[in-house]
Amino acid sequence: MKNLNMMRSSHAMVGVEGSLKNRIILKYLTATAVLMIGVFVMVYILVHQAVYSHLDGELEGEAMEFAESVRVGDGTLVVEDLKEWMEREHITVDFTPQFVQVVSVSGMPEIVKKSFNLFSDTLTYNSAFSRSVFYSSYVGADPVRQVQVPLFSDGSLEGHVIVATPLREAVLVLHDLRFVLLVSFPLVLLVLFIITRVVVAKSIQPVEKIIETAESITRENLDERILLPEKRDELYRLASTVNSLLDRLGDAYNREKQFTADASHELKTPLASVMGTLEVLVRRPRDRQHYEERIGQCIRELKRMADLVDRLMLLARIDSDTQHPGLRPLCPAVLVPGILERFEHQIREKSLHVQLDLDQNAMCIADEGMLDIMFENLVGNAVKYSVSNRELGIGIIRVHDEVSCSFRSFGALIPAGSSNKVFDRFYRVDSSRNSNIPGTGLGLSVVKKLADIQGIRLHLDTAPPDKTVVELRIPAI
Repeated sequence: MKNLNMMRSSHAMVGVEGSLKNRIILKYLTATAVLMIGVFVMVYILVHQAVYSHLDGELEGEAMEFAESVRVGDGTLVVEDLKEWMEREHITVDFTPQFVQVVSVSGMPEIVKKSFNLFSDTLTYNSAFSRSVFYSSYVGADPVRQVQVPLFSDGSLEGHVIVATPLREAVLVLHDLRFVLLVSFPLVLLVLFIITRVVVAKSIQPVEKIIETAESITRENLDERILLPEKRDELYRLASTVNSLLDRLGDAYNREKQFTADASHELKTPLASVMGTLEVLVRRPRDRQHYEERIGQCIRELKRMADLVDRLMLLARIDSDTQHPGLRPLCPAVLVPGILERFEHQIREKSLHVQLDLDQNAMCIADEGMLDIMFENLVGNAVKYSVSNRELGIGIIRVHDEVSCSFRSFGALIPAGSSNKVFDRFYRVDSSRNSNIPGTGLGLSVVKKLADIQGIRLHLDTAPPDKTVVELRIPAI
């Protein structure tokens, strides 16, 4: 029940700290936004490089053509072929113009010739470069992209040919691209948010059902379980794990209830007996013999209570799965003498004839401590319910792939149909209940539990009616 309360409080904390659905959406959108920014930046850089590479390629081709029209020699630059200079894009500015300028570096830099469409403007010239370079500049107020190509004569730099083209279209293309990317970014995130919210809500719907079912389980309906999904995925494992947890909680709760009921039921009688006896003793003075008898009766009841508590605790430990057998090879025959020594006084009182048939070579696989408890309970039951001057037999022999351990006694009659009931807790046949035979009805329950966890078969034979044989079939080596 404590675990169930912890599960509910954890769910309440989820409501305070934020739902799983919102955290998934936030993380997904954050990752998507970072990825989109990276992709958009990469697209913009690639388009930017492509546009400028295309312009630079055209400019370089034009510059080489104009360089061929210039004769270099004797420290002078002379434009010989004017055909290229008279093309439309070099004399007008209304149709993808190109600007050309030839600069001589003999002495002070001097413009030798420039295209007609430059009018009074000039192209930017940088005398620091002795190789072909591309850079952006301005013609008047308009941005241009230009190339500066060197002209050599006998290895000596004589001048430069500068060709430029307007950047209006390239700037517009890049501006439009930036606009599209910046506008599409929030729109894509918004669409993804809506889609993700729907998908995540549908995906975690089985989790919500699991939570609802778990919240509805209380002490009154601990047997209710979560419906397992059809697909064996993580949700299936989650539901199975929660069901397993509920099974363990149910078992623990049932054990607690069983232990409480058993203890209250069985301890009530001896406590009432002890209390009643002591109340009678304190009412008025009694003689010594009377005190001794009543105190002895109280001691016997208290011993019975102690034995009952010990057995209940042992059963509780077995039920809670904290008892794990340490299986190993052993010879069960070596346990018998020590157990008979513990019951020597009771055997002598009843004048029982002990018959032993012990095979010292019969080896089995079992937990020695648990087997000793089982033997002690079976011998104790046999001694307790045997009539005087009868036989008490113990046999240990190998039968095929098992070791048979049998305990034979003559005494209490077990009615037909009660063979299975004697292994139930607190069950005692009517003849023993109505006699003065002390007992708790837990001995055979302990034997049955310990036999089950070790894989030992247990059999009870009551033919003829006054003869009882309890046999253990233990796996042999």
